Amino acid sequence: MKRRQALWGIALLGAGSMAISGFKWINWYKRPDLIYIHRQKDLLAALTETIIPTTDTPGAIEAGVPEFVLKMVLENTGTPSQNRFIDGLKAIDPYSLEHFGKPYVKCSREQQNEIMRHFEQDGKPFDGIPGKVQRKLIGNSFFTTLKEYTCIGYFTSMVGATQALAYVFTPGIYQGCVPLQPGQKAWAIR
Repeated sequence: MKRRQALWGIALLGAGSMAISGFKWINWYKRPDLIYIHRQKDLLAALTETIIPTTDTPGAIEAGVPEFVLKMVLENTGTPSQNRFIDGLKAIDPYSLEHFGKPYVKCSREQQNEIMRHFEQDGKPFDGIPGKVQRKLIGNSFFTTLKEYTCIGYFTSMVGATQALAYVFTPGIYQGCVPLQPGQKAWAIR
């Protein structure tokens, strides 16, 4: 008799957890708030600049990456990933205000890096097959989408390809294995 009660308890616990997570998944498939993302261009610019800052090479803002990220999220991202991205944008400033007392845009570089590390850890998918299923069903996390589109936008821009990478306009013959010298940039074309 106790075995039967234990099985019923496990079944009810599993059904309850599935119902709660099911409501969360339904929330990710709702119509995204695309108007909100248009109002957050300054925040988006600060986030992309945190990922690829201006150093001896131009940063993400100078390469036009915030506009690229906005366009990719609006036009080429699935509904669950759009919703997760917008939810992540909505969570940045409250987290920043709670921990540092000011909005993300006004935080120092170290504080912005700490906030981004938090959202990176928060959005990590599971390892292996469960992670693939998770990404397929509920899309990529906020940080994953932001980092992916920032890197693609930067390194495919004229600024990123010519100034951040070693750019050869006419590459010449194919060489399968080209050794890099110490301090040399990665190749943009080869």
